Amino acid sequence: MSFSSDVKNELAVVKPEKSCCGLSELCGLYATMGSLSLLGRGMVNVNLVSESLAVCRRAYTLLVQSLHVSPQIQYITTARFGGTRKCVLTLGPIHSPTLLKALGMMDDSGSLRSTTPRLSLTRQCCMRAFLRGIMLGGGTMSNPDHSYHLELPCRDSDIQAMMAKCMQRMGLPIKLGARRDHTYLYLKQSDQIVTFLTVIGAHTSVMQIEDLRVKKQVMETVNRAMNCDNANLQKQMNASDAQVEAIRHLRDTDKLSTLPQPAGNCPGAPERAGCIADGAGADARPAHRQKRRQPPHAKADGLSGRNVRNVCFLYFARAACALPRLPCVKGSGGKRVRSAHLPAGQSDPKAGSETSRGYGSNLCDD
Repeated sequence: MSFSSDVKNELAVVKPEKSCCGLSELCGLYATMGSLSLLGRGMVNVNLVSESLAVCRRAYTLLVQSLHVSPQIQYITTARFGGTRKCVLTLGPIHSPTLLKALGMMDDSGSLRSTTPRLSLTRQCCMRAFLRGIMLGGGTMSNPDHSYHLELPCRDSDIQAMMAKCMQRMGLPIKLGARRDHTYLYLKQSDQIVTFLTVIGAHTSVMQIEDLRVKKQVMETVNRAMNCDNANLQKQMNASDAQVEAIRHLRDTDKLSTLPQPAGNCPGAPERAGCIADGAGADARPAHRQKRRQPPHAKADGLSGRNVRNVCFLYFARAACALPRLPCVKGSGGKRVRSAHLPAGQSDPKAGSETSRGYGSNLCDD
């Protein structure tokens, strides 16, 4: 069973707030599922047709309670679409004028004034009942698991004006659409659909939609966090692979021992490079250096001393072994470290003071 059918089954058991609300709901039902037949000699026949038994039961109950008329019930089975079964409520020539006069379609003399209802909707409760009848008679709603879309059919301009007036009074937007020769009002936002269902009394369906919305928000937050963590982990792995490759190039070409010592930042660089290349633990510094504090200017830039030394390895490996473009390193706040494409020992006036300190802040490509 579809979500739209669940909503209609719930609305079919909602009790009218007042006595006037039953006639307003009948107006909405007739506007969407009613038809008028002229039999001649001033006689008319009214039919209400629906595929939902709950909707037909609701229409039958309202006719009995509000107008004290009992329609005839018929079932029609069509061969199309796998044998669709429809329920038909028929008001004969005797009871049809009672409904038409109540809806403002026929005057007291029995003359037909209009083929569409002309009921005056001035109360909030009557407007809610009218919209509930429209939803019961011909409204459709997609499954909120996939998308949010609600449609209310409009047979003519008079019904469309009545629906627009009611929705405007309820604070809902008026959006018109057309499909073939049929016009309809529709809602696409979940907040608007929840407001509409709350107005017409489908509170259980509203709770289901809110539950799905909360689940979707939680899943989106979890997926966003997981994607962010995976992306950061992938960046770390790529940077580690580049560092290990650079150090191995230096070691294979016997240039690891010739690494410069920039501004006293990298004493013991060959030993550290050997530990990294051999897959040592988290702290690959020599034992006598593991408790040494980081230089204050390295902390201020947002790059740890160890990370800066790794950048130095990449830079000198590129200069010595002609390695390809190196990955960029980001400082504090995600700021990219600039690339100067300079030989070793040369400074860039635009790179700031980090180059003069020997930390190689411009040692990677953009």
